[in-house]
Amino acid sequence: MKVYHGVDWIAPDEKIAIFKETNHKYEPEHMHTFMELVYIWSASGCHRVNGQSFEVQRGDLLFMNVGDTHSFKTDSNMEYMNILFEPDFLSDQLSIVESTHNFLSLQLFREFHEQLVKPVPQVKFRGKSMMELEELLETMQSEYIEKKSGYRMLLHGYATILLGMMFRTMQDNFKTSEFRDVYDMLPSLLTYIEQHYAGHITLQDLAKQSYYSPYYISKVFKECFGFTFTEYVQQLRLREAKRKLLETQDSVVEIGRSVGYTDKTQFFRLFKQSFGMTPQQLRKM
Repeated sequence: MKVYHGVDWIAPDEKIAIFKETNHKYEPEHMHTFMELVYIWSASGCHRVNGQSFEVQRGDLLFMNVGDTHSFKTDSNMEYMNILFEPDFLSDQLSIVESTHNFLSLQLFREFHEQLVKPVPQVKFRGKSMMELEELLETMQSEYIEKKSGYRMLLHGYATILLGMMFRTMQDNFKTSEFRDVYDMLPSLLTYIEQHYAGHITLQDLAKQSYYSPYYISKVFKECFGFTFTEYVQQLRLREAKRKLLETQDSVVEIGRSVGYTDKTQFFRLFKQSFGMTPQQLRKM
């Protein structure tokens, strides 16, 4: 069995590495000398951890301790993020008497020990928690790539938050909800929205994708995310408009149309409500 060594992937002075991978359909069984988190960003597939199979999709986070066996396969190109830790990355928070090769050996997370004696290595993030996790992971990746002053300290703090979110969500996965039956459907609906938000997308479109009624999907959205379907689409449009204003030379009107706003006045009004300034003011800054 192949063994991946930390020295080949992780810089000694960083003790953490973050990679976002695409177009990868198969990874044979292997072990590694570091601890690893894998977050599924898109597509679905099957991961095996210590001989146990887990069907995964967007929103799923898997964790492997030192010495765990791991493999995966997917029928489509899976996009995922790897976060690799040397065992002593958070050494100042490890119990001296416990193994440093296990995430739960972190003394900081001792309050989770009793409920998570035998944790399942698949953690399902859904709804608002999934969006918060993805935002955190993107922030961590930016810090890791840009390596600005103080990035090691920030990555240390972000990693602590990430693991805390992981253990808390493990606990939440044991709880029941009236929407539990559609939680696994949400990631695919979000992906559909992200692919079609610039057009005329409605709750009826999502109903066709999921076989649930528009009313039920609307209720799930509000319960799981804390905002409505319309508000989510608006967030996507304005966030993409902001990116294009900063990264392209397209006119403000062209950008508004490209993200789904044919009415210039509406685009300007919503943009200012969201960011506190007009598109022109943002571009000048």
